[in-house]
Amino acid sequence: MIRNSKKIKIKRRIYDGANDKDNNSNNTKERRRKKRFVKPPKLSRTLDKRAFSRLADEIPQFLKLTHKESFIITAADSRIGQRNEQQDSFFVTKTMPLSPFRLRRTLAVVCDGMGGLEAGDRASLTAVSMLKLAFDKLPTAKVDIPKFFSEMIDYIDCEINRWDDLKTDKGAGTTLVSVIIENRRLYWASVGDSSIFIYQQGKLKRITTSHNYKKILDKMVDGGVLSQEQAEHDPQKDALVSYLGMGGVTFREINSKPYVLRSGDILMLCSDGVTNTLSESDIAAVIKENSDDVYRCCKEINQSVSKKNNAMQDNSTVVIIQYAE
Repeated sequence: MIRNSKKIKIKRRIYDGANDKDNNSNNTKERRRKKRFVKPPKLSRTLDKRAFSRLADEIPQFLKLTHKESFIITAADSRIGQRNEQQDSFFVTKTMPLSPFRLRRTLAVVCDGMGGLEAGDRASLTAVSMLKLAFDKLPTAKVDIPKFFSEMIDYIDCEINRWDDLKTDKGAGTTLVSVIIENRRLYWASVGDSSIFIYQQGKLKRITTSHNYKKILDKMVDGGVLSQEQAEHDPQKDALVSYLGMGGVTFREINSKPYVLRSGDILMLCSDGVTNTLSESDIAAVIKENSDDVYRCCKEINQSVSKKNNAMQDNSTVVIIQYAE
């Protein structure tokens, strides 16, 4: 009992002392508070003063980058044109905010089934579905995107080429253009004659080439085998020489190093139903006028295609992605 009473008295003294505002009590609290923290070293011992001043100048820019939210904005529009069926297929990840502390990936793909072969709609849909399925299974850790694209091109090509339930022996095939964006790092892949454009600071640039017979004819012209006039009038110049389903893709374009997007950059993926009808200057004018609304931009590009009143208008598909800070 005596020990317990002493404890009570001690507790009362501590409690009573907590409300005491004399100098001794304040000094004790201050000493205890200081012991909880490690005293930082002097900057002069660890950093050169000039280097530190340069670092201080860079800090506001860094803070602006990490605290301001960025977005990948996406939209798409597809039209059947004057064809009996839609042989274009596409997919694009929904609009999403980006975070500097978390890896976010965006996928976009446009495939144009080949009308001259069989089951073009099935081929394009198969290519899009296989790529999306594989993309969804990518790990959250670092991935070799160029290798992923190359392997998927081989897998899809093999899958379409081995179809044995087609009505004829023509086979099936499709083009492919696709991009994967990791936060703001852009990778792309292309097989065939669909296109990828980048619109930056008021200028439109095509970053893919068409894999048709004209590509071979141009090399023959450079080698002196053909004249430029002969190449231009060759009836097979638009025939594809590389596509998914041929059983061993001849040409493929995959960038090995990522392109870093800047705020306001706009990407456009489209089938040749767009590029065979509109010039690059036509496309650039529509994007410039509608750069504040990518969905309206997609619709306006396809509306411009329709206004040309082409009696043999092919399917036209447009996917647009904008990086915005």
